[in-house]
Amino acid sequence: MLLAELRANSTKSRVLALLKRSGGSTVDDLTRLLGLAPMTIRQHLTALQRDGLISAREVRRPTGRPHFVFTLTADGEETFPRRYDVLAEMILDEIAFLRPRDLENVDAAGRRRIVLERVAERTAAGYRDRFDGKALSERVRLLAELLQEESGFAEYESTEKGYEVRDYNCVFHKLARSDSEVCHWHLTLMRTLIGADVLHDRSIWAGAECCRFLIAADQRTGKEPGRSNDALAVSGKASPRQVN
Repeated sequence: MLLAELRANSTKSRVLALLKRSGGSTVDDLTRLLGLAPMTIRQHLTALQRDGLISAREVRRPTGRPHFVFTLTADGEETFPRRYDVLAEMILDEIAFLRPRDLENVDAAGRRRIVLERVAERTAAGYRDRFDGKALSERVRLLAELLQEESGFAEYESTEKGYEVRDYNCVFHKLARSDSEVCHWHLTLMRTLIGADVLHDRSIWAGAECCRFLIAADQRTGKEPGRSNDALAVSGKASPRQVN
């Protein structure tokens, strides 16, 4: 199935999006979430399996028939937004600014880190006007908006201790699996943008359903609210929406 065809088929796209967020769903799960008949769901799942975008795993229950859990394949993951070209362009631009003395007595890993950290700093500088002078709560919201613009699957919520940002789609998925410096670069960018420490405690490349970032409220500004029931959630839309 061509990517353009997939994007034009809203039901298949919604099925893939739900599998992306859940990490795996059954026919019953998808029927309930999409409001479609089980037979219709099965037809779409069959088509997606045929195209190599999803796989099925049999799960036995204590009673009754076994059921199947459907998950994305590697090809299915790659139907979601990726930004390899953007990162490559930024790296090439940054290399042009390097001077020989910047890399003296630095090993290969150190050179990668230097380049990526400078890319993070230069990228953050481009958004400085958007973040400067804002309270931490507003900076977190803006950060979630940026992640949403890039990945289409980001959300955040207030917690008792601060904020939790979740991103269900890694736009550098293949690179992050082979080189942890990419994750370090992304984390540096986030910290620079909001001017506060960010803890990356769950990672997609390590098998989690999302990358989760924790931000304590008692940083820089002491005026952050307590727990809120509001969450900013996205489901592949171009701009975030507020839900309860």
